[in-house]
Amino acid sequence: MRKKIISIINQKGGVGKTTTVINLAAGSSMKGKKILVIDLDPQGNATTGLGLSNTENTDSTIYNVLNGNKKMSEVIQKTNFEGLDLVTSNVDLSGLEVETAGDNRRAFKLKDELASIFNSSKASYDYILVDCPPSLSLLTIMALVASDSLVVPLQTEFFALEGITQLMKTIERIKMNLNPNL
Repeated sequence: MRKKIISIINQKGGVGKTTTVINLAAGSSMKGKKILVIDLDPQGNATTGLGLSNTENTDSTIYNVLNGNKKMSEVIQKTNFEGLDLVTSNVDLSGLEVETAGDNRRAFKLKDELASIFNSSKASYDYILVDCPPSLSLLTIMALVASDSLVVPLQTEFFALEGITQLMKTIERIKMNLNPNL
């Protein structure tokens, strides 16, 4: 069975991305699925929402994976939920775009690291859920390049619907140029 990488994405804040990730992850783990959550938002709310700190152990975060200082397998942490692991985030992640400006493969870094997790004999995740930041930034592009599927939480209001058009254009560009399987 092909493992699934699902990004929860919307460039608008406050629409329920993190809440969706936490509830999907907790519910799936309670049904016996092995889940890895990747907190790709510098605010680190999925990290704290799953009971870990976004201010301690700052060298074991997604930031250190994406900047090349650590391997994904080195930063995975257990949560209080059986079968639910987490790669934490913190505010350091907000500097990644500037720090990796010279790396022409930076959009593929998350995909490459996740491939190493799936190819590892130790990892046996049924789903990897990625909590994206509220923007169409490098971090969001990384998630789109790495993902098989997307969940887009949306509020039913005019400006939210207007924003979904921009998001759909971005998704189509990613499908054409970087990830045809999205």
